[in-house]
Amino acid sequence: MANIDWKAIREKEFPVLKTMTFLDAACVSFAPRRAIDAVKDFAEMTGRQDEANSSAHHIAMDALRDKAYKEAQKLFHADPEEIALVESTSHGLNIAACGIDLKDGDSIITTNLEFIQVALPWCMMRKEKKIDIRVCKTADNRFRAEDFAKLADETTKILVMSTVEWCNGWASDLKEIGAWCQKNNIMFVVDAVQQMGVTKIDTKECHIDLMVAGGHKWGNSPYGTGILYVNKDALDKIKQSYGGYLNTTVPEGGWGAYWEKVDAQAVFDWTFPNTARKYEIGGTSNYPGAIALGESLGLVNEIGIENIQEHVWELGEYCMDQIESIGGTVITHRDPQRRAGIIIARLYKDPEFDRMIMRELHAKRIFVAQRFTDSVGGFRISCQWYNVKEDIDAMIQGMKDIIALVGREPDYGK
Repeated sequence: MANIDWKAIREKEFPVLKTMTFLDAACVSFAPRRAIDAVKDFAEMTGRQDEANSSAHHIAMDALRDKAYKEAQKLFHADPEEIALVESTSHGLNIAACGIDLKDGDSIITTNLEFIQVALPWCMMRKEKKIDIRVCKTADNRFRAEDFAKLADETTKILVMSTVEWCNGWASDLKEIGAWCQKNNIMFVVDAVQQMGVTKIDTKECHIDLMVAGGHKWGNSPYGTGILYVNKDALDKIKQSYGGYLNTTVPEGGWGAYWEKVDAQAVFDWTFPNTARKYEIGGTSNYPGAIALGESLGLVNEIGIENIQEHVWELGEYCMDQIESIGGTVITHRDPQRRAGIIIARLYKDPEFDRMIMRELHAKRIFVAQRFTDSVGGFRISCQWYNVKEDIDAMIQGMKDIIALVGREPDYGK
């Protein structure tokens, strides 16, 4: 890991962290100052017209989205035609559900630990089509290709899952699972919202058909814009969801010239470049969101995802050690290759005791969360790259103080 001054970056880009102990990026994170400043600059731009005319002004606003594409392309080692911008993870998962053709009798596989949005579009589809949603549940709450193989057959068309499970922090082996999907002609759709910007995803090293991640969590961009990756080999397999003019082939001379054509027609045989951008809505978009996300991902790339990854893994290990030192039980797997920034832990068998501790921590401005799915979960502690060991120490001291007041030793693992 390079010699990164994490505290200096934190002080410059996230001054709000001086006012609290924040360990909840897995819910929603803060924007860095560079993103906030870029959004402010855009707001000022909307009150002026620096271009020759309104059409040029509109085109200039569209161009401000370019950095988000380029930074996402770099982060995921993707090709330019594989990256698009969407509103959110939910938006991208619905693009997958609407675009991948399923017929009566087809099946999809997901896991029992997903955030509800991962399965929701296909759950709704069952009202119109007789599809089977098969839920993978394992004894150790971890998922491998062999676990999915037990549920798959010739009807299985899609595996949809999170790259990192939100309630236990398990980071699946995307290379292994993607290879299994590719071999069995199963579309691999992933929600990477709990991983984008914190540990490495190389789309050249692992096979993924469609990946989506909202920017508001580990991407540090809570402005309603996320990244959609569509493997170029899957572009012909996923139907286009929207028909927007900005998705069409740009006319000769550009849109400014086209709008001035006397014989321009609305009814026309429009064509669409075969890129991931055909899945965008294709109209006037969330410019502040795209601008902020470009800046936030730019900061990630500036630091280096490998450096971030090593720092987060080290911080997570320290967090787990400290949790165990006060009698807590760590749920998250210790192998750094099988985790990202989420650490899940329990103190008490009774979740109400843990909930009470969480509320007391919040009162002390120490922010963690509590999350469960299918009886799996606990305290969710987010070790983001802007966090330092002192944040973990403050949380642990807060827990110790509350445990002392309660007068009851942690008993979850006993």
